[in-house]
Amino acid sequence: MRCQHCGHEVPEDSAFCNHCGYRMSSEIICSYCHKPMPSTSVFCPHCGKAVDDAVNVAVKESAAAAAPAAASQASKQGMTYNEQKMAQERQAARQPANAWREPDIEEDDDEDEDDDVQGGRSQFNRNLIIGFILLGLLIGLLSMLRHCNNQENNRLEARADSAALAADSSQEPMQVLTAELSRNGYTDDKAYTGCAVRFASTDPDTPERIVGVTYKDDTNRPFIKVYTLTRDGAQWKTELGQTKYYDGRSIIMDNSSLIADAMNVPRAVTVDGKQCLYFAFLNHLKGAGEGNNGRVTLALYDIDAKKMTTLTYDGQIRSRTDGRQYVYSRGPLENSSTSERAFLRQEAASLGSIRVATQEEIDAEEEAKAKEEEEKALAGEENAEAKWDHDNAENMGKLKEGEEVKMKPTQYDKPIINMKEIKEKLENDRYLVFLDTKGSVVGFNKSTRKYFTIYGGKNGAASNISFNGDNNVLIKTSNGSMTYDLVHDKAKNVE
Repeated sequence: MRCQHCGHEVPEDSAFCNHCGYRMSSEIICSYCHKPMPSTSVFCPHCGKAVDDAVNVAVKESAAAAAPAAASQASKQGMTYNEQKMAQERQAARQPANAWREPDIEEDDDEDEDDDVQGGRSQFNRNLIIGFILLGLLIGLLSMLRHCNNQENNRLEARADSAALAADSSQEPMQVLTAELSRNGYTDDKAYTGCAVRFASTDPDTPERIVGVTYKDDTNRPFIKVYTLTRDGAQWKTELGQTKYYDGRSIIMDNSSLIADAMNVPRAVTVDGKQCLYFAFLNHLKGAGEGNNGRVTLALYDIDAKKMTTLTYDGQIRSRTDGRQYVYSRGPLENSSTSERAFLRQEAASLGSIRVATQEEIDAEEEAKAKEEEEKALAGEENAEAKWDHDNAENMGKLKEGEEVKMKPTQYDKPIINMKEIKEKLENDRYLVFLDTKGSVVGFNKSTRKYFTIYGGKNGAASNISFNGDNNVLIKTSNGSMTYDLVHDKAKNVE
């Protein structure tokens, strides 16, 4: 008979192969009919069912079949019977419970084992790479968290430093205001710090406060901003109270320009029981110099009500003997009389940048202004007749009293009479004289090429003109006659 495992011939009735030790008469039990059958059966010879559930028997038989070979190998290595038996049991235990296979494919175990080793190594390499990637991501995440934590610590330290600066009572209010505005992000407008005043705590319910003003004038919309800093433990609470714009004007906020005492401007004051910040500033027209319009504004800011009252003095910019400029004003623009404005009006007297005109000065200015406007209205060739009547009104009164009067003619380069309205014309070597239809008389000097009015007609229209001797004109009017000396500009009434 031949061994089913190695194919060699073995003696008949042998229990094991004498070449490979394979058990020659191994059997398994059918899981369906429970009858024995050869271990090499694919279908049960008794019930015809496929051999698939004879697992336990196959394992035992496989272990039994491998025992002779293990014994033979152990004998070669000088192993005892007990050692051989233990080796057989270990070999049987290493076989998977669900891995029954045909004896003729056992020679492939080495190749399968090599594939398993190679697959295990590939899987290990992949796991190793994934591990490195995850480790790198973890390190990056930890680094980011550490960076964010450092930034937050820096911000907390900066706030602590700022709070420590503000809490230092030796710091000036201007320094505290500047530090707190920077710490709270109020410095984006690039404004300057104009003034700041500390308001001490008067009772437990009223905390210490600092009120300050910032300003900016290098933009199209100059402005001032009022801030209130309230003590909150070791820190300050910052609040923007009011913003006011001054379009088209330049803001200046310093005591030198205000010509003010630093002890008086700015300062903390109490008006009608209300705590207020008093301050002042210039807000001239942009680019304005001496002779142009300027303004000085005094302000009173009520801390609790967050209300600002102003008093503005507007006028011409003039210069003092020391070179500093001031506003020459007739008084404040605001007319309302409140307690706040009464206080500001009193403070205005201490500012050298304001000069309030007296009533006598105001009257003189009004008269000069009226005269200037009148002269402006009488200027030009078209107003020559009205100007003569205006300038010689007093002289015409003297003529009626029989006096000879020096008249006030005005010279013009252009004609002051409409040539189409000429009624009469006189001429000699030196002069031309015209009478128009409205009853006024005009002369023309040939040598100077100038026109001038001889008679305006306001005291009665002239009806006739004639020469009365050399360079003298006789003028007849509805109120009488008069002569006019063209050379000396003298006039006199005649019978």
